[in-house]
Amino acid sequence: MGRSAAYWAVNLYPESRQEPKPSAPYRDLPGPIGARFRKVREGLLALPGVSESVKFMGPSWRWAWEYAAGSRKLCWLHVMQNGVGGTFTLSDGEERKALAISRLPSVISDAIQSGHRTGPLRWCSIEITDQKGADVFVGFARRKLAWLTAETPAAVLARRTLTG
Repeated sequence: MGRSAAYWAVNLYPESRQEPKPSAPYRDLPGPIGARFRKVREGLLALPGVSESVKFMGPSWRWAWEYAAGSRKLCWLHVMQNGVGGTFTLSDGEERKALAISRLPSVISDAIQSGHRTGPLRWCSIEITDQKGADVFVGFARRKLAWLTAETPAAVLARRTLTG
């Protein structure tokens, strides 16, 4: 979504029949880039209730690391020959919440502003170019997870029960 064919052409794992192991980028990427991937991956997996799947996402995205909370998608990581990218989606309500965050990191704000809308979602992409970027991406995923958790039927039922 929103990226050129040239960007997707350098996915480190292009073959649909050769599923990479979840930790494969640790050894397949150059040292600093592999460390960045590890930091983001471990940060996402440390979030409560978040699961990881390595999925072939078609001829454009190819293999991607998908993170979800139950059936709700949190974000995706893309392992490219020259770096790591991240994609997250936002509903209209989540977009409003995100843009209302004081001191929203510019990389997140720029991703939202340049994101492409398909149906009810805005698809936002960033390049994770350094360790600070890794922290920013995980921090935003943590915030989005809180929004997703607050919207689950169990959370709504609990709020109704508490308020009578």
